[in-house]
Amino acid sequence: MSVYDDTPESAPKIQSTLPSKNAAARALRTSKEYQIIREQYRSRAKAHHNSDGTKGEHCWLCGEPIDYGLRFPHPRSWSLDHMVPIKDNPALMLNTSNFRSAHNDCNNHRQSGEPPIELGTPSEVR
Repeated sequence: MSVYDDTPESAPKIQSTLPSKNAAARALRTSKEYQIIREQYRSRAKAHHNSDGTKGEHCWLCGEPIDYGLRFPHPRSWSLDHMVPIKDNPALMLNTSNFRSAHNDCNNHRQSGEPPIELGTPSEVR
């Protein structure tokens, strides 16, 4: 019970029969449509030509190259990240303009709220 909940303890607890947003997102992630769009994006990211002559999109979080030959659950394997997190806007889950390539561990750090890399000293501090 929340300290801010002023519902009397004797009041019946009402539980929603609607699926949670997390359950809906989980169901969509396992859908055939999502899997196809995800794999198409991965193929384009792997074939991306960088200005330095290398191939493959770099991790948008740390800026380092991604080894597209590594497979999940390797921490440095490719992971599909959503620039606007699904929890903030589930409607963008299938929007490819919201997709970003990331290392699996960078994506996991972002989800946990931990910064994936040291960003240095903010310019205001200098």
